[in-house]
Amino acid sequence: MTVKVIKRPGPLLQTRLGQIGGNRKPQTFKTCEHCGKEFGPVSHLKKRFCGYSCKVAAQTTGRKITRKTIAKARTAQSQLRNHVITGRIIRPNTCEQCGKQNCRIEAAHYDYEYPLVVRWLCVSCHRKWDKEFPKGVTYTVAINEGRGEKSG
Repeated sequence: MTVKVIKRPGPLLQTRLGQIGGNRKPQTFKTCEHCGKEFGPVSHLKKRFCGYSCKVAAQTTGRKITRKTIAKARTAQSQLRNHVITGRIIRPNTCEQCGKQNCRIEAAHYDYEYPLVVRWLCVSCHRKWDKEFPKGVTYTVAINEGRGEKSG
């Protein structure tokens, strides 16, 4: 018959009772950036919101104002695109304003009432021309509480 000797737990063993394995870090809790509620424990510190609803709500508020074009402009651009694709209008490879070659050349409309009367400009010249002579075919859309509302 063998007798099993049981040792009394020493001071080192008492601190580790009930634990399995290595270091024990305190659990990390974070504060939600949208609602301010504390949530956790988090497994990684990249989480910023307590849930998906707070994330969506935080991302939909404070959006930038976007610009949209009116239907007449989109129709004219579409008609011109179809003529270029079918080969009835040939896109040149030089800018009419600065003479730059081997770059993206865009069609700049004089008036959207006449969709096939255009200037062929490089991107930078087209932006400059649109700033100098705006046609007034875009409007701004401000986003309020997830709903788009037109503003002058």
